[in-house]
Amino acid sequence: MQSNLDKGDMDRANDEFVQLARKYNLNPPMLKEIVILRNRGMNNAQIAQHLGVNRNTVNKYVNTLDQMDQEELIKLLGLICLIGAGAYLFLQFLKSLGGNQ
Repeated sequence: MQSNLDKGDMDRANDEFVQLARKYNLNPPMLKEIVILRNRGMNNAQIAQHLGVNRNTVNKYVNTLDQMDQEELIKLLGLICLIGAGAYLFLQFLKSLGGNQ
C-alpha cells in the first residue's frame, strides 16, 4: 500500500501534534506513549511502571485528555496515527465513540 503523504506532510502533522500537546502543557513524546499504552488496555499504574514515571504524572495526562473536547481529541489521535502510531489506534477510538467503523 502506497502512502500519499510526503515528508512535508509528516513534518506538518508532527508540528501540529507538538503544538496541541504544548497547548495543554504536556510533553509530546510522553503524551504519545500514554495514549498508545491506554489504547492497549493498560491502566494508569501499569503505564507509570512501564514508562518509569510517577503515577500522578500519568493521571495528569489522562485527566487532561478527558477534559479535551471531542474535536480536539479526535484531532490529537489522528495526528498520533499520522506520525507513526498506526490507524488501529484511531479506529479503536472511533469504535469507543459508538461509531460503526
